[in-house]
Amino acid sequence: MRWPVRLLLLAPGPLRYPFIREGLDFYAQRLRPYLHFETLFPKASGGPEKEGRILKRHLSPGDYLVALTERGKLFSTREFARWLGNLLPSRRRITVLAGGPEGLSADLLAVSHFQLSLSPLTFHHELALLVFAETLYRALTLLSGHPYHRD
Repeated sequence: MRWPVRLLLLAPGPLRYPFIREGLDFYAQRLRPYLHFETLFPKASGGPEKEGRILKRHLSPGDYLVALTERGKLFSTREFARWLGNLLPSRRRITVLAGGPEGLSADLLAVSHFQLSLSPLTFHHELALLVFAETLYRALTLLSGHPYHRD
């Protein structure tokens, strides 16, 4: 099943580790049958507030904002797939925001529509991007009846 949704993964850049870029490109290809997936990593440094101002420039009116944060909602894979399945039909564009090493700014957290935690564990901020891409792919295959996910 393909949803008419544009999902943007937005985080401070540039990415430092080639294996993260390779992994994100790998999942971008795998996500193509399900939705329009993009990544954007504008050059930003200097802590959450400065990074937040730069990331905000790339938001569009009407975006549904999902903030990746350790204090966000924690789902099982099936719960995340159900949540996503309910969200996708009602949105044209979803922007998933990730912060740098110190996380997202309070301003971006305040304007986000939903806060999502990927795990009770703490990940390097770039690794969290890759974990999100795999989690997204897993949820979409589950919603589509593809056998990728196994209980």
